[in-house]
Amino acid sequence: MSHSESTLAVHGILFDMWGTLVYNIPHRGRAEYDLIAHRIGHSTEEIWRQWGVYSKEALRGEIKSGEERARMVLRDLGGPPEMASERAQFEYDNRSGDVHFFPEVPQMLARLREMGYRTCMISNCNYLTPSVVERMGLPGMLDAVVLSCEVGLVKPEVEIYRLGASMIGLEPRDCLFVGDGGDGELDGATEAGCKVALVAQERGHAFRFPTKTYPYDIRLTHITDLLRYLPGPSAPLTGG
Repeated sequence: MSHSESTLAVHGILFDMWGTLVYNIPHRGRAEYDLIAHRIGHSTEEIWRQWGVYSKEALRGEIKSGEERARMVLRDLGGPPEMASERAQFEYDNRSGDVHFFPEVPQMLARLREMGYRTCMISNCNYLTPSVVERMGLPGMLDAVVLSCEVGLVKPEVEIYRLGASMIGLEPRDCLFVGDGGDGELDGATEAGCKVALVAQERGHAFRFPTKTYPYDIRLTHITDLLRYLPGPSAPLTGG
């Protein structure tokens, strides 16, 4: 569904991170991974599958590093434990080694602050992301940051949206959640009571999976199109 600009009477913006504000450029491909898999003694598909078994634990912060996760996978597969650091380095290089803002994101965040909107980023992420957040300077651009690996909550659980809203002094109903649709995040935001914006820009989830159905109030071709739906300063909150 699509609503007019006048429906976005919000005071806070809750942003997804990966595919919404930033993207990564993988530099190590399948052929290189196949070589690592060969040395481990299992197929690439077997290792990827077992790696995924621990995704939720990593997102909740129960696994603290890529090397810890790699040791668990190698233990499960009966692979050589000395390969753990190399497997962890592969993950780091492809996920966190080369990260960029989408065009004009820092300027957009600065403009939202000038307009009086409160901003919070809510990310489903593992042990790799906190250092990226610091390196990109995101804490200084936003009023709050909520990382699943630090709070133990994962989108689309409604509690993580409530936490993000509360950290900027708002209720979810006062907020617009903006994301690329991964992990069912838009459904969770809707259930929590937020208005929802789908970002369908290149490299994001909705761009890569265009046939999926996503709930949204507005659809953005690029993240900075958001400013078109927020034509003026945020209205003051009543009752504090």
